[in-house]
Amino acid sequence: MSLNLNTLIATMVALSVAVERVVEILKQFCGTWPVAKLLFTARATPGAENARCACMYVLSGAIGTLMARAGHVVILPNVHHVYVGYVVVGLLASGGSSFWNHALDMMQAVKVVKEQTAAALVQANAAPASVPVTAVAAVAVSGD
Repeated sequence: MSLNLNTLIATMVALSVAVERVVEILKQFCGTWPVAKLLFTARATPGAENARCACMYVLSGAIGTLMARAGHVVILPNVHHVYVGYVVVGLLASGGSSFWNHALDMMQAVKVVKEQTAAALVQANAAPASVPVTAVAAVAVSGD
């Protein structure tokens, strides 16, 4: 499946949000398990918290990869091994929806600028270059 930029961003936002939802469901469902508490509970020391966050990114990447595989989301169609494309999509999805929301905001800003530029060009082209004919006719009738 070939994706244009808008479709790619929309797909990645949806996949990213889905990955975050699955992780949240896992936190709720498995949060009481002893091993899951290590993963889903914040740590007091910075080193332990960094290791926990890294594990969460790996988990998110794995979930994103599985979702990309299930949905046949391929953004690298010319890669010899299609699973590499799924891993790339999974890693992009695990980056978080905030990154993709920022990308959508940038695209929206570009769209607004283009619309404003087009409106300014239309307005500039529609501006009268001389006195309107009705004003000339009114002066002629009044005799001034």
